[in-house]
Amino acid sequence: MQYLEVPFAQKEQAKALGARWDPLKKKWYLPDADQLDLTPFQAWLPAELHAVAQVDATSDAGEQSALSLSELLRQVQQRLLQAFSQTLWVKAEIANLSERRGHWYLELSENNDQGQTLASCRAMIWASQAESLLASFEQVTGSALADGQQVLVQVQVNFHERFGFSLVIVGIDPSFTLGAIEANLIAIRQALIKQGIYQQNKRFAWPGDFFRVAVIAPPKAAGLGDFRAEADHLAKHQLCEFVYFYSGFQGDNAADEIAIAFEAVIARHNVQAFDALVIIRGGGAKLDLNPLNHLKLASLIAQAPLPVLTGIGHERDNTILDEVANRRFDTPSKVIAAISQQLVQAAKQANQAWQVIQQTSLLQLQQAKANLAQLKQQLRFQQTQQLGYWQQQLSPLYQQIQHTSLRQINAARIQLDYQITQIHQQAWRPIQPLKTHLSELNQQVTKGAKQQINLQRQACQQWIGFILSAGPQTQLKRGFALAKTIQGAPILSAQAAQQAGQFNLEFADGAVSVITTHNNQESS
Repeated sequence: MQYLEVPFAQKEQAKALGARWDPLKKKWYLPDADQLDLTPFQAWLPAELHAVAQVDATSDAGEQSALSLSELLRQVQQRLLQAFSQTLWVKAEIANLSERRGHWYLELSENNDQGQTLASCRAMIWASQAESLLASFEQVTGSALADGQQVLVQVQVNFHERFGFSLVIVGIDPSFTLGAIEANLIAIRQALIKQGIYQQNKRFAWPGDFFRVAVIAPPKAAGLGDFRAEADHLAKHQLCEFVYFYSGFQGDNAADEIAIAFEAVIARHNVQAFDALVIIRGGGAKLDLNPLNHLKLASLIAQAPLPVLTGIGHERDNTILDEVANRRFDTPSKVIAAISQQLVQAAKQANQAWQVIQQTSLLQLQQAKANLAQLKQQLRFQQTQQLGYWQQQLSPLYQQIQHTSLRQINAARIQLDYQITQIHQQAWRPIQPLKTHLSELNQQVTKGAKQQINLQRQACQQWIGFILSAGPQTQLKRGFALAKTIQGAPILSAQAAQQAGQFNLEFADGAVSVITTHNNQESS
């Protein structure tokens, strides 16, 4: 194996040429450098490989007794085979895994708690054993052999003069891999208990009804489709609103992605509260659960400000998320079934409560009506009794008041008549002289008016006679003549008569026709 110094901009080029990435050392390397032509990789090889070794040609004293490199390595090979003639069980982590022509090549490593590599070596599973070993491992663990897994492998030490040291894997204990996951689970559980938050989310009561539910799930998970089949039906009928937050659930970044989705849920919850948070995944291998066994995620869920429901998708295998959640379900379908059942139960309880309220209201109404009728009868009876009693009590008083009132009225009437008489007498004394004077004035006015009427009548008669004596006939009898046009209109000036040419002159005894001439403006 040969590590390379590959700039980030050239990583795709190195990958295309066959280089592999070591996530622990964060470097690119060649797994079988001694079998490859390194010419394409010259630009990325360490500087010390480019240096020209300088050999002291003057010193050849030990040349005769020196071993060749191949002889030395064969002796090393023999010593190793003698020292490790039997197979050994080795614990390690798979740093890299690849397949070539049916053979599987591994990079095994051992790291300390700080993530530093303590040891590493190459290993291989030959094609003759690969199929049976990998199939057995997957059958027990539910997941294929992959990078990052802790494994207990049965190995045979191998050393080759050209390829160096390596291990040949002849057996794998899958229970160790599962045990490593369980150990991690125990460590997380103890840390949560020590912090006092292991049971914190379970303190939330199961929601009596669901109105808004947040869901964290992989975007294309089969379990999400099963969940939404029922959830969309509930949302369509406006029974419950579901808000989805998508995140990856596998790979090294799974915990960070889920944490980001969780923070988004809490941000929305602080604005408009959710009734519950659902985390679903659905199906998958047992080892695929390992990314979910993360202390950070468990702490977030344990301290969530709302009940968390999980449906990871495993009936027998739990994750730490299932343990700290408010309630665990085997599958996403069972989560939505529980929510739907709760909605149905709440609806039934509401219906039953309504029926009880309705029946109770009817009974109370009937009882109130009966009580009201009874009170009405009692009131009428009491009114009759009270009315009779007070009539008896008031009858003497009424008669006494009536007699007293009559006496007072008669006395007041007599007093009033006396006062009216006095008023008439007192008022008549000043009125009598005024009345006499008014009568005298009336006579004077009447006499003066009659005199004025006679005088005006005489004056009118004189004016009428004057007007009648001033008429045309009277004037004609006095010797005057009246000039009129042929049409009978009066002529008022000589100029008008000249212009008319012919006109009539009326006298008291008749009329003559006159024709005008223009000489000297005289008529003929």
